Amino acid sequence: MPITKPNTELENKAWEFAKNAHQGVKRKFQTASYFDGHVAKVFGLVKQYDTRPELGAAALLHDTIEDVDSVTYEILVNEFGKVVADLVKELTSNDEMIEVMGKADYLLDKMYSMSDDALIIKLCDRLQNISDSYSANEKFRSKYYSETRYILEELASNRQLNRVQKRITEQINGLLDNIKNRYHYESLQHLKRFTDF
Repeated sequence: MPITKPNTELENKAWEFAKNAHQGVKRKFQTASYFDGHVAKVFGLVKQYDTRPELGAAALLHDTIEDVDSVTYEILVNEFGKVVADLVKELTSNDEMIEVMGKADYLLDKMYSMSDDALIIKLCDRLQNISDSYSANEKFRSKYYSETRYILEELASNRQLNRVQKRITEQINGLLDNIKNRYHYESLQHLKRFTDF
């Protein structure tokens, strides 16, 4: 699948910033760089659903505060403006809270209260990760499958999703069904195993 390239000044700036920020980092279970193997792909997915430059820029920058020590919210405000920086901040995980709540429940709690725009990016992030899970080892794939199934089922029950968000979740559910059939997972069994972690 060809890489979607940015076509606005804001997105081009975010592309170069994110590429430099993630320089030297490899994508887990792949030989590709983290930027090429994940960040650029999340950007491409977001652009399929929403063409606003602010969303594209935030998609490119979505892991920078979380993963790169030298990148702060204040830097993103100065470089890209408050709208983009606020979206990235919404998408940034808090490791201490993950320790307390567990990753799936923490993400679910965040996704309940995210802005609609941040949720579009987060769902595209999850879609990209689940797409790559075929190349992961069995332990990671099984856990990620269960976590994603749990999050989507709870999200659909507890948050009103807009049309775009529903389309993305349908794509994710389609991939989950493919994984379930290919690796002979049982949804209920995996959900039970997941909630026992």
